[in-house]
Amino acid sequence: MSLSKRTVEMLLDLVEIKISYMDIADREDARDLQALERCRAELRALDRQMPAEVVAFANAAPARRVGRRRAAV
Repeated sequence: MSLSKRTVEMLLDLVEIKISYMDIADREDARDLQALERCRAELRALDRQMPAEVVAFANAAPARRVGRRRAAV
């Protein structure tokens, strides 16, 4: 299935709008942001007719969460 240039541009605009309105509050939001950024990269590559650099979610390195210091009692 191929997409027209106009369709790719429209999808790219929608993804960029969604990214700009995101408020990262937890890990799930951060994962959604990463997925949207990958989607944007793939759409840009489609728009330029170049192969996209695709990273599989299963092979992606999980982000390391930094621990918090405990409050002194």
